[in-house]
Amino acid sequence: MELHEKEFFMREALKEAQKAYDQAEVPIGAVVVLNGEIIGRGHNLREKEQDATLHAEIKAIRQANQHLGSWRLEDC
Repeated sequence: MELHEKEFFMREALKEAQKAYDQAEVPIGAVVVLNGEIIGRGHNLREKEQDATLHAEIKAIRQANQHLGSWRLEDC
């Protein structure tokens, strides 16, 4: 992956973090990428939903799992 691609995906993760910040959450965002495509996104929602599992990373992973129809995220 080239630097400009990495920067693009980091900006997308930062957009997710902004969504968390806007909801008074810890501003963390995450994306899962496969073959240059974002297949999962997430931002923290622990406080709003009062759910310890609603970390940005877990949300992004769950969305990627649904996208792929599998729990395996090889090459992501």
